[in-house]
Amino acid sequence: MEQGVAPFLFYFIVTVEPKPENTPIHFNSHEGQEFNLVIEGRMLLNINGKELILNPGDSLYFDSSIPHGMLALDDKTVKFLAVIL
Repeated sequence: MEQGVAPFLFYFIVTVEPKPENTPIHFNSHEGQEFNLVIEGRMLLNINGKELILNPGDSLYFDSSIPHGMLALDDKTVKFLAVIL
């Protein structure tokens, strides 16, 4: 994971490797707001039980205090930009 810091925000390039089928999603939550932009691959993002599929170029902004987690799809690695405000 590559990381950068600027006043009032943190940004990362996150890499998610594919997992075996039926692997449960690991949920995380933290203070702030989060912006994700998919750079490569497809991912399933679950935010508090609502599932979304994001493709390259798709983005999402959400309250990161809500439990959220993701899985790589299509047996391929996913890379996305995560910005935490």
